[in-house]
Amino acid sequence: MEPLASPKITVGTHCLRLRTKTMYVPSMLDASENAYDPYDSSAYWCLDTQTAFGPDGQPVRADVCQGGRGCCKF
Repeated sequence: MEPLASPKITVGTHCLRLRTKTMYVPSMLDASENAYDPYDSSAYWCLDTQTAFGPDGQPVRADVCQGGRGCCKF
């Protein structure tokens, strides 16, 4: 089984517990261009809480689930 990956989540920058549907169902606008939709309409959730809020009660998104947050794990 391949490890979960997403073009919107970078290992070492984002929390390892951050999840999005693109990790399970990758989709591209045009496969020949290998380009993703620039508008981020992804739904994110925390693997620990299974909700859109992390263990610290703050929202879960790629722009906030990074270093400096107490619950963030690399």
